[in-house]
Amino acid sequence: MSAGRGSIWADRARRWFGPASPLRRAFAADGAGAGGKSRHGHFSLFVRYYLTVLLIYAAVIIGGVSAWIYITDENSRDYSQAQMRGTHYLIEQRYLHTDPAQWPALTDELRAHFAYPLNLVPLDSLQADLTPAEWQRLQGGALVMESENEAYTYQRLPGTDQVVALGDFDEVIVHGVPWRDLDFVDSLVMLAMYFLAIALPLYFLVYRFWRDLRKLRATAEALSAGDLEARAPEVVTRLVNPLGHALNRMAGQVQQVLESQRILAQAVAHEIRTPLTRMRFALEMLESADDERERANLQHGLEADIRRLEHLAANSVTYARIGRMVGIERGEIDLRALFADLADIFAPPASLHLRFDRGGIDSVQANREALELALRNLIANALRHARSTIEVSVVQEGGSTVFRVDDDGEGVHEDLSQQVFLPFTQLRKNPDGFGLGLALVRVVAEKHGGRATVAPSSLGGACFRIELPSYPLHPAVSC
Repeated sequence: MSAGRGSIWADRARRWFGPASPLRRAFAADGAGAGGKSRHGHFSLFVRYYLTVLLIYAAVIIGGVSAWIYITDENSRDYSQAQMRGTHYLIEQRYLHTDPAQWPALTDELRAHFAYPLNLVPLDSLQADLTPAEWQRLQGGALVMESENEAYTYQRLPGTDQVVALGDFDEVIVHGVPWRDLDFVDSLVMLAMYFLAIALPLYFLVYRFWRDLRKLRATAEALSAGDLEARAPEVVTRLVNPLGHALNRMAGQVQQVLESQRILAQAVAHEIRTPLTRMRFALEMLESADDERERANLQHGLEADIRRLEHLAANSVTYARIGRMVGIERGEIDLRALFADLADIFAPPASLHLRFDRGGIDSVQANREALELALRNLIANALRHARSTIEVSVVQEGGSTVFRVDDDGEGVHEDLSQQVFLPFTQLRKNPDGFGLGLALVRVVAEKHGGRATVAPSSLGGACFRIELPSYPLHPAVSC
């Protein structure tokens, strides 16, 4: 039975940490290849992330700028025309105050002072490049900006068939300007800074993330290989750090459960050896026994051993069931009803006084079945050792609700205060027990997030305590 439970947990450990486990798949982000060797390092991971982020940034920026230009296109055109109106006026005045025969020379002179092309073109040559509305406005002497790409502006010289054409504005003519002051160089520098602004922080983030994942992956591989002592080191990436803590907690729980199942399997095998030997011997004796009285004694011994094995099986199943619980369901327990049920269960002899004291506490948040089982075991243990008095009480100590079972027996030596809670451990041999009662008390307390302890009692014997987390309601009372 117990060995089967141990194999179940071993199978679960292999599923959690094995080669096909979710943990291993999560830690394979750097691309594990054949033989467990990594095909790709953090740089290839960085390149994939970088290209993805870069494309997203570019899509957002280009899309946003394009949408904004589309929305503000008409206002932008009017603004650009307003900017060019003064320039065209000054050029127009130069031409109007110059003999038309000198206009070609004046055009060459003006070109030398402009950073973009300047031309004097016939009016009729522009009709094909403009919309009807623009052509009509140009004929009337208005400033016209080409609607297709806003790269040219035109204005007719009054009383003539000549038009001053400025542009293409993208064709900038620069004379004597250092290369580092050119617009396209500025654009390249800004673009390089944009790429670096994404690359540098992303590289260090990916490197740290990859390095921490490899540490966790190494821990998962060690656990899958059977080294349940392996633990993930502290990692520096805050996104990964909780995963390391969760992995360590899970590994600790698996190790604790497997160790508990191992101890249980060994102890059960040891405990059933003696009853089975006696039963085998009794069966051999039954075959040769002729006396009815002798046969009745042998049958009585067999029945006692069967009951002992049934008791062992029931206690082992209970211990394994509670030990497997990841979380325990809690509810509000009426302490008055709980203590009344416990008083009905136990009927101590007249020489023993069993007292219950709630200390004014009406209820507690816990699992009723598990808490009652733990208190029953503590009271049964006290009944075996007490001389005259057993006191069951509950008090509030700081942030814990403490259940205490005091007796006036011989007590527990301080050196044995931890050993007494180990499964299948009996400080004083009890022919009807197996050493699982106090072990169950400790498991119940730990599943509630508390602990079980033993200390000297004010009655002179032992004070067994179950501390459960709660909110302080009453002043602290100590044993």
